[in-house]
Amino acid sequence: MRRLPRTALAVLLLTSTFTHAAGDSTRPTSPYTKGVLLSGKVSDDGKLLVADDDNGWAVTNMDTLKGLEGRYITVKCRMDIRRQAIRVLSIEDPSQTKHPAHLGDAAFRR
Repeated sequence: MRRLPRTALAVLLLTSTFTHAAGDSTRPTSPYTKGVLLSGKVSDDGKLLVADDDNGWAVTNMDTLKGLEGRYITVKCRMDIRRQAIRVLSIEDPSQTKHPAHLGDAAFRR
């Protein structure tokens, strides 16, 4: 008879522990917390980034892409795959990137 209350108490504690762990809201909703590099063309209204693989991603912070409409850019972003949306963290314009010449490269050897 004494085992029944102990067993019931143990089951109750385990159940409450599992339900508490399942409802943990400290986990990030995005699997990419540090950011992902994504290249593509900004739509004409600046609300969408069409990636190289022709997937359209809605931009949640559209003000970051202001002035870049219709251009090809690379962004570091956090993805929300369920909503097919991204949050832009930083922008890199490939046309503005300069590559320095290294005299030790094979192109400069004779």
